[in-house]
Formats: sequence, structure tokens, C-alpha cells
Amino acid sequence: MKTFPLIALFLLTSLNTSAQSIFRTACLGDLNRLDSLLQHRDINQRDDRGRSLLHWAIGCRKKEVFDFLIDKGIDFNSVDNKKRTAMHVAVHFGDAYVFDELRRLQADNSWIKNYGTDFLERAILSNNEPFVKKLVSLGVDINNKNERGSAPLEIAKRINAPEIFNLLSSLGADTSMVRRIMMRGKYMGQKPPGLTPKMFAPHFISTEASEFGSVFSGDGNTFYFGVDVNGKNEIRYSELKNNQWSKPEILLSHKRFGYNDPFLSNDENRLYFISKMALDGVGELKDIDIWYIEKENENWSAPINAGTTINSKGNEYYISLTQDGTMYFASNGHNPEKTDHDIYYSKHLNGEFQKPVALSNTVNTTNYEADVFVAPDESYIIFCSTRDEGFGRGDLYISFKNVHGKWSEAVNMGKNINTSTYEYCPFVTKDGKYLFYTSNQDIYWVSTDIINTLKE
Repeated sequence: MKTFPLIALFLLTSLNTSAQSIFRTACLGDLNRLDSLLQHRDINQRDDRGRSLLHWAIGCRKKEVFDFLIDKGIDFNSVDNKKRTAMHVAVHFGDAYVFDELRRLQADNSWIKNYGTDFLERAILSNNEPFVKKLVSLGVDINNKNERGSAPLEIAKRINAPEIFNLLSSLGADTSMVRRIMMRGKYMGQKPPGLTPKMFAPHFISTEASEFGSVFSGDGNTFYFGVDVNGKNEIRYSELKNNQWSKPEILLSHKRFGYNDPFLSNDENRLYFISKMALDGVGELKDIDIWYIEKENENWSAPINAGTTINSKGNEYYISLTQDGTMYFASNGHNPEKTDHDIYYSKHLNGEFQKPVALSNTVNTTNYEADVFVAPDESYIIFCSTRDEGFGRGDLYISFKNVHGKWSEAVNMGKNINTSTYEYCPFVTKDGKYLFYTSNQDIYWVSTDIINTLKE
């Protein structure tokens, strides 16, 4: 339940089994079975995120299923819960054939006014120069701002896409619309939030791309965070120097596999993260493991696997550390009887992590539990879970340790935090003042007074 490429998001939907089969059938490209299923089902049915069979066919790169559904008369302008049409998915994947077919089927050119700015933004974020050129040639306004107030040229500059920037400039983009975003002072000069969460550092940290998994250094002068780049995750950082925050730079990135969920060790000489990278760095990708890099003078080492005590044959997610070095993390591989992720802890004794122990059923359930942040004194834990009573696809929950040293029954953190989308990657700053987390692919922060309110 992390930030994955769109194809994986299609496959990780939380539909019930009977409803899910038809969408998986479309994704697998089984035309005979799909045709059979549609004898008794509505071709325009949608999954729990509002996506149609056409969304699935395009996302799973099944051209023959796309053609089949069009011939069958599917509603090709159906929108999902995020108001994205099948054309959005075609632009996301740079599928010119599907895009042109859908454009041909439109009654008029109203799609340009309704979605053109969204399409151009997606093409820029995907660094798809041919699609940018195509959209502009079809009449999409090259200077139209998105909902965040960013013009296409500014987005290209922000994501460091010089070819796209030069192309847009040559096509007549207005250079005066590129804002220079400067961040100064503690917490990037942002006005501290109260009990109402606020997006953190818009246009600088929280941008049109997907950001998640953030952590501040203890002195508050360095900020690490994950970013999704065309379906592959990388870790970036920004530093406060001379009262000004540096433009985010890449710390960890690779052309084959991703890195995300950064977390600093207590002495800050290690940066932990997760990755599917091969153990030798060059072989086949494996399941998701916990890794770390170590500080060597002013530089960082090559990635080091956290070892088989922590890492299983399944997936391990998102680590957090207590004052005494105990590691909390999620895994679906340490208990062969469980198919979904649970939260574990591993004591750190004599320089070694000990056998992981699962938390009790006041925290772990038959549902997905992951992305755990533990207070340094172990007074509370915050984690993500997918439960029927939640507000969205994944919510943040909290459990407090009672006077007997046991975890209390976890409770939903409420509608102030959780939305109809997905909330995950919690982190509380070292000064204990702010809770950071990810919502709808942006980083948010809120006063930790909300934790005290929930405890009371």
C-alpha cells in the first residue's frame, strides 16, 4: 500500500473477490473470459476507486482489450473518483494510439478546456517530449496555470527537465510566469499549523509530483523525503544554509529500482530506507527490504542491507526507532500464517537486532498495518491501516502504551487527519511539535496537540 507505479496501483485495489475478477481479467488481457463475464454484467461498472474497465485496460497496456471495450460500446468518458478519464491514463503512459483513438471519439474539442491543462502537466511530469508537443499542437494552452497556480514552464523547471523547458520556451511559453520559490528559516519558513493539517512547503517540497515518507534531522536543518518519478521512487534532501533552504537534490536514485521511506538513526550516521534492489546491486529485483547508508566523513556509503534478522522473504516497510534503538517496522514475511502486513519490533542488543516480535491484536488485525512511527519513549505509535470503518483507502491510527506497558486498542485519528484518499508515512519531529504525513501524494503537517487530544 505504498506509492507504486500506476500499474501496481491497479493490481492492489481492495475490491471484493467477485467484483475484482472482471477487472483483473481485463488487466490480464483474457478476452474470452472478459466477453463471457460481460454477458451478465454491466460493461460500465466501476471499481472502488471509480475506475472503469477501460481505465484498467489502458493502465495494464492491453491494446486488444481497449479495442474490444470500445467496440462493445463502453462509456469512454467515464471519470474515476479523482475525476480522471481514460484519456488521463493514456497520457500518463504516453500511449499515443489510445489517446488518438479516444480523441477521435470525442463529440467536440471540449476536452481541451476541461482536461488539457491536466494532460500537459502529466506529460511534463513524465518527461514525455513528444506528448508535450502533441498536446500543444492540438490547442492546449501552453501558459494555463494548474490548480496550484503553476504554469507548465515552471513545472518543467521545478522537476529539472531542461529538454521540456526548452521545448515549451520554443513553442511560446511565457518565461515571466516562472516563479522563484525561496524557503528561509526554521521549517522552511512555513506558518506552523494548529489542529488543522496544512500542506508542507507548497511548490518546493509538495509539488505536482508525488512526495511521501519524510524526516527532519534532529536540528531541523536537513529534510529527507521520497519522490515518485515516473513510477520509480527516489530520495531527495534539502539543507538549511545561511538561513536559506537549498533546492532539493537527489540523494538516492537508480534507473532500475526505487528507494523510499527515509528514516534517520538516533545518532544520524545512518539513513534507513526501503528498496527492492538486488542484494548484489545488479541482479534480479527482490522483495522489498530495509536498507541503510552510513555517513563516511561528509559522504554517504553505498546501500547496505539490514540483514536477514530484519528482512524476510516477504516485504518489509517503513522503519522507526525508539530512544534505545529498538526498530519498529511492518512485514508480511515473518509470519507464514498471515498474508497481509503486520507491525513488528526488534530490540537492538550488543550491536545486533534481535528476532522481530509482532505487536498484539490491539494493533495488528487481519487487515493491512504498516508505516509505523513510534514515539522515542514508546508512549504511542501511529500507523497506517486499511479498515472497513476508515474514512478512505488507508487511514492513520494511533495506539498508546498504558501503565502496564501494553498497547491500547488502536483508534482512528479522525476526519481532521484522514480523508477519502490515502494517509500514510507518519513522522513526528524531534522537538515533538509536529506530525508529518502523506495525503493524496503530498506531504502535510499538523500540531501534535492532536495526539494529546486523542489521548485525552
